Amino acid sequence: MTTYSNRKPRISEIAQLAGVSTSTVSKVINGRSGISPKTRTQVENALTRLGYTKPLVSTKVSRTIEIIAEYIENNGTIELIRHASVWGKRFQLGITVNQNNPGEPLNDCLRQIISRNPSGVIIQQLSKLSDEDRGLLDSRDIPWVLVDPVDVPEPDVNTISVDNWTGGFRATQHLIEQGHTRIGAISGLKRTQSAIARFSGYLAALRQAGIDYDPAITRESDYRSEGGYRAACSLLDMTNPPTAIFSCNDLTAVNVYKAAGERGLSVPEDLSVVGFDDVYPSAYLNPPLTTVEQPFDAIAEAAIRMIMDIRAGRDTDRHITLPTQLVVRGSVAAPRNG
Repeated sequence: MTTYSNRKPRISEIAQLAGVSTSTVSKVINGRSGISPKTRTQVENALTRLGYTKPLVSTKVSRTIEIIAEYIENNGTIELIRHASVWGKRFQLGITVNQNNPGEPLNDCLRQIISRNPSGVIIQQLSKLSDEDRGLLDSRDIPWVLVDPVDVPEPDVNTISVDNWTGGFRATQHLIEQGHTRIGAISGLKRTQSAIARFSGYLAALRQAGIDYDPAITRESDYRSEGGYRAACSLLDMTNPPTAIFSCNDLTAVNVYKAAGERGLSVPEDLSVVGFDDVYPSAYLNPPLTTVEQPFDAIAEAAIRMIMDIRAGRDTDRHITLPTQLVVRGSVAAPRNG
């Protein structure tokens, strides 16, 4: 069996392992056309196995930004895409959106993206990238940014986050200021950083007000409609339900309204609700939803500027946390028996 030391592998060794000609290897390394996706993948796999570190260059960088998301629905993803499109035009960049479904390997999606050699990649709310995933992007020197990372990222990963803890704290504090003490919460998956931070802010506000935390009136969901609806039904069907619910995203809050209406409860007379995101249709609900605003415009701008600065070799802040703010509307009132 052939073994390889730490020396740089020869083109002939790469070709032998990939089962192609040396000229084909050269074309892949230098980003030339005329290679089928299957053959290119074979060569790139061989390069990875042999520890080949020379960047795979392309003759032309596409003036596009690729966005990767697991869910493309009204949980913040659509707002990010919308604002990225606006900022893309200002930078004369196109925007391409990729949905990588939960459970599907990101590797396949990334291989398609690097074959297009974009100016950069924005990755939203995905789990930790594997070393192979990172290697694919780095092999083409494609700048990439994690927006709202699910896991705690490595120090060398470019990130843009929002102040989720303060958002959760202010949402809960607002309910307390209106006289609520039995405040339920529907969180996102507690393996995600945003859900952990928002729920931690909720707990901190309760502690500051001297209110005992009652785990019986909290539920874990997944930021999606079905899970939010089930969680809301579970809370409202309790013998002694909460008088207010902090929904850790607006999509969940919409389903709290739905569950409340089905049970003859009025918002805010019978139940106060606060959301998180400030996305459509929050301002158009009846009553309009009090929520925590995520600055999606600033997120999109920061992500694209970071990518373009890295592409141009300019110094840039690689870790950005943007503020959130409470938007008070009509979904909170004093508890009926308060």
